[in-house]
Amino acid sequence: MLKGSCLLTAGLLAAALPGVASGQAGPGGCTSAGTRGMCWVAATDPGRPGTTAGGNPQRGRAPHAGGRPAAQPPCVDQPWTPPPAGDPLWGGHSPSDGSLKLLICQGGGALQGWPRVVFAPNGQPVVVPQVSPAELAEQAISEMGLSAPDIRLAPPAGSPHGATIGFPVWMWTARREATVGPVTRTASAGSVTVTATATLAKIDWSMGDGSTVSCPGPGTEFTDDRAGQPSPTCGHVYRALVGGGVAGIDATSRWEIRWSGGGQSAFRTMALTSSARLPVREIRTLNTGRSR
Repeated sequence: MLKGSCLLTAGLLAAALPGVASGQAGPGGCTSAGTRGMCWVAATDPGRPGTTAGGNPQRGRAPHAGGRPAAQPPCVDQPWTPPPAGDPLWGGHSPSDGSLKLLICQGGGALQGWPRVVFAPNGQPVVVPQVSPAELAEQAISEMGLSAPDIRLAPPAGSPHGATIGFPVWMWTARREATVGPVTRTASAGSVTVTATATLAKIDWSMGDGSTVSCPGPGTEFTDDRAGQPSPTCGHVYRALVGGGVAGIDATSRWEIRWSGGGQSAFRTMALTSSARLPVREIRTLNTGRSR
């Protein structure tokens, strides 16, 4: 099967791209970037059967899960003026070796309705790639199994008395790859390979008394020899009773995810939240001594 390269653009003139507004978010959430005011995503044909421009499916196309041939989206070749040689849209190809075709394709998938600039080698039909780096990135990220914080508290949430007003509370998460990272996964389709890495940036703790504590990492595990001391990295002190006597605590991990491959790289974030409940009590003292 023929292989070609494809670049997705989200900032071309609306007149050249009917139905696609300038600045509209494209696959992967990109709106406008790059030296030409475009958001461009390079992809290469993964080797799966694709569709030729004009909507004629190639022979031997892969069936979907139900065993019937998958419908291929038709693509319409739009008139346009290609950029000069050396522009990133050429993907390293030379104008003497072929031409750039601007296609608008309809159908399912992450590329639905988006313009694709495809390099067509001289004397060969245009083949529309059936995968994008953005799609492979989502696959790699989904395989990370990222998890919200595995909440640990001192005093523990399950204790009968819980936290005491004026005394330090320690917060941290159990340390696993899925909760503290970094996590790296790779996804491939044919000649396209994308690698994504997720790093825990911080954990925001909503303590149930109206305050939020932002901790730069997973926190420090409490040990008995530190009783009465504040946590060096992630702690809180309740100053008053909370409604109902029990604080509802939410811990939100903030992940930063960077991925690259198939001629592009991108950045995204992810927030995952878990919850716990911690009783909060007040200790009162009674002075029974007699004054003289």
